[in-house]
Amino acid sequence: MAERSLDVLPPLSHCITFCEEECVRACCGIDAVSTDPALIGQWCREAGPTAVLQARRQLADLIEVVEDRSHLVSSTFLNHRTPNEGARRELLDFLTALATGLAAGDES
Repeated sequence: MAERSLDVLPPLSHCITFCEEECVRACCGIDAVSTDPALIGQWCREAGPTAVLQARRQLADLIEVVEDRSHLVSSTFLNHRTPNEGARRELLDFLTALATGLAAGDES
């Protein structure tokens, strides 16, 4: 099965870096990033509505790519690969939690 590389660009990459507090992505991958809505909301307030809207669009695009099971996905930035359905589900859960936090932060 072919592998597709995910690019995580600003402003979404800035949000993820801001929320990286459990460890560092180079070590723990997506487990290093907190999806706490309060922390994401803080980033939203600091980044502003334009950046939040762009990050939400970027996330929607990434989720669409990850949901397509015709290929494996990987991301150097996130330090994550989807060699199996469990890893794909973990990535989708992470991206969905970020999207939920950004949507809530966008409303405040």
